[in-house]
Amino acid sequence: MSSATQALELAFRQWSAGLVAAVARRVGLGRLDLAEDAVQFAMLQAARTWGFHGIPEQPRAWLLRVALNRLTDLLRQRAPEVPEGPDAEEEAGPPEEPTRFAAELPDDALRLLFACCHPALSRETQVTLTLKVACGFSVREVAAALLADEPTVAQRLVRAKRTLRACRATLEVPSPESLPERLGAVHAALYLLFNEGYEASEGHDLSRAELCLEALRLSEVLLAHAGTATPEGHALAALFCFRAANLPGRVDARGAFVPQEARAGTEPSPLWMARGLWHLRASMGTVLTPLHLEAEIALVHAKTSTPGPEDSARLLRLYDALLALKPSPIVALSRVVALARVRGPAEALEALGPLRSEAVLRRYPYRFAVEGMLLEQAGARGRAADCFRQAAALARTPPQREYLLSRARACE
Repeated sequence: MSSATQALELAFRQWSAGLVAAVARRVGLGRLDLAEDAVQFAMLQAARTWGFHGIPEQPRAWLLRVALNRLTDLLRQRAPEVPEGPDAEEEAGPPEEPTRFAAELPDDALRLLFACCHPALSRETQVTLTLKVACGFSVREVAAALLADEPTVAQRLVRAKRTLRACRATLEVPSPESLPERLGAVHAALYLLFNEGYEASEGHDLSRAELCLEALRLSEVLLAHAGTATPEGHALAALFCFRAANLPGRVDARGAFVPQEARAGTEPSPLWMARGLWHLRASMGTVLTPLHLEAEIALVHAKTSTPGPEDSARLLRLYDALLALKPSPIVALSRVVALARVRGPAEALEALGPLRSEAVLRRYPYRFAVEGMLLEQAGARGRAADCFRQAAALARTPPQREYLLSRARACE
C-alpha cells in the first residue's frame, strides 16, 4: 500500500465520525444506517476520483456535499418505507439551534459519542454502537475489541439503531444534568479506541498511533469543559499518556514487535510522561476508580522495561486492587503475569488454571502467550512451544504472529 493511500485512509477514518454526525443531524439517530451508507458512498467516490483529479481544496466539504446528495437519493428510494401520519419520523431538515452547553462542545465526533450513549441503550450496547459509528470501527474490529463474535455484534447494532429510532433520539449533547449516565460509556469507548490503536486487531502494523492520539484528543476535549471534566476522565487521559510514551519502542526499524524486557535503553517520551503525570495529579480525589489503578500500572510499566522487586510487588498490589474493583478475566490474566514476577511460575500457573475455561479468553492470543511464558520459565519448553503456536494462530497482526512463532521456535 502506497504512503499516499495510507494517508488517505487515515484522513477518512479521522473525518468519518464528524461526517456521520453532520449527515445524521438531517435524519436523526434512528436512521444512522442511512447516514453511514451516505458517508461510505462519499468516501468510495473520493477514493475513485481524487487519485485522478487531485484532492479538492476543501476535502471535508466535498465529502459532506457528496454524502448529503447520496442521502437525498437514499431517502427517495426508501420513501415508501416511511409511515404516513403523525407517527412518521421527521426527515431531512436543518439542525436545531444548539443549546449553550452544546455550543461549548462543538466537536462533531464528541457529539456523536454522547449521542451513541443514549440512556435507552444498555451500557454494552452503548459502547458497541459508539465504536462502530463514532469511532469508525468495522464490525470485526468491534468484535475484537469486545472479545465477542461478529454475528452477536451485528445483531446488537441492528437492535440499537431500532431502539434509537423508536425513542426518536436526536443528535445533541445532553444537558449537564444528564451527563453522568452517559459519561461512563463514553470513557469506555475511548478506552477501547485507544486499545485498538495500541494493539491493532487487523492490518499489517502492530499499532495504529493515530487512533491512540484521537482517543487522547477526545478525552482532553472532555476535560476542557466543566460539565465533563471529572477525576476519572483525568485518570483515563493519564493512562493514555503513559501508554503512548512507549509506543515508538514497541517496534523496531523493520516493524517487528519488541517485547518489554528487550527495550532496555529505549526511554519513554518525556513529554508524554510529563503530560501523564499532570493528568494523574489532577485525577486525585476521594474516589479510587479502576482507571486510577490502571493509570498507575501504566506509569510503572512506562518507567522501566524490567520491573525490579519493588516495582513487581507494587504491580501485584495494584492488580489485586484492580481485580477487586473490576473483576474480569482480562484483569485476572494480567495479574497472573505480575504474580509470576513476585512468586514464580508455579504459583502463577496455578492461578492461571481457572482462566482456561473463561469463554472470552478462548480465542484471546495473550492467554496462550502468558501460559507459554510461564511454562518456559518452569522448564516445560515443549508445552511452552505448543502454547506459543496456539497464540500465533490467534494473532491478529503479522508482527504479533511472527514474535509468537519466534518464541515457539526458541522453546523447541
